[in-house]
Amino acid sequence: MGLNLFNEPDEPRRTAKQRGHAATPGTGPAGETCKTCRHYARIQYANTYLKCRLMEHAWTSGPGTDILAGDKACRYWEAKSKE
Repeated sequence: MGLNLFNEPDEPRRTAKQRGHAATPGTGPAGETCKTCRHYARIQYANTYLKCRLMEHAWTSGPGTDILAGDKACRYWEAKSKE
């Protein structure tokens, strides 16, 4: 950690909270991830973002409501249909 303009220790940087999950990751079936869920979506705006369709009402066109494909499944996880 460095020093700020006043020669005091810098505050630790905060990371953005991900708000794109429908429920807490890890509360779903063991061994499953967001990528294996039927609600997982790749959305194209200016860039491609990974989103949960259950949270579509809260989507932004940026990373604030993103999820990660490898995040552990939440309690709303459902298997993808095999079509």
